[in-house]
Amino acid sequence: MFEDAAKEFNTIKRGYLAKVLSRMVRNGSLIRLERGVYQIVPLNESATNYIPDWHLVAGAIMEKRNYYIGYYSAMQIHGLITQPSLTEIIVTDVQMKPSVTFIKNVKFQFVHHITKRFFGYSDTWINDHDKVKCSNLEKTITDALTKPHYAGGIVEIAKAIYETRNKINKDTLFDYLTRNESYAAKKRYLYICGLLDINSAHHTGMKSSLGTGISLLDTSGPDEGRILTELGLKINIDDDTIKNSIFT
Repeated sequence: MFEDAAKEFNTIKRGYLAKVLSRMVRNGSLIRLERGVYQIVPLNESATNYIPDWHLVAGAIMEKRNYYIGYYSAMQIHGLITQPSLTEIIVTDVQMKPSVTFIKNVKFQFVHHITKRFFGYSDTWINDHDKVKCSNLEKTITDALTKPHYAGGIVEIAKAIYETRNKINKDTLFDYLTRNESYAAKKRYLYICGLLDINSAHHTGMKSSLGTGISLLDTSGPDEGRILTELGLKINIDDDTIKNSIFT
């Protein structure tokens, strides 16, 4: 961070320090992530080819703001996906403009959550040395069910729900689904659980508070398909597509 450098070298004029940092970017010692934010290039790496850890970059560019890594990126941190994406999804409680930025050809997508939906995250290990702010397992599933298009689609979400069925804290999950105030998320969860034979005593209570509208099962899919009136869902992804991704 430029401000960190300015504090460390407080006897140097800020204008001159900015020139030094710019020179270090040009000679490959630093990568400029955004205005005033830099990443040191390891001695054995080329600045042209070096790609810093995306999760750590997210922390660097959001250092002065409330944020957590969420959706598909959080699913990756929790070991729930096998196909990494060239998109880092950052949840924040303020509107970021622009909502998308690119660093070293990696897309950083900022997703705004209103205050009542900005919860359920903590410092999480991503390797033996570093932690980042990341949604916990239950919030990751809750967020994914609320906006499937940020989580790789309903097929990836179904796989995550099935894989975590015996280790997720169901009381916490249902509390989060309630606090999140998304009828659509509850509908999607109940549908996936029914499809995959995942049972819970909480399901009966959830079915009594689903609202009256029709929600799309997968927001990353087409707006078409049969209507499941029991849950108020438009099923736009074939059941076999979901099941085959898990059981074959």
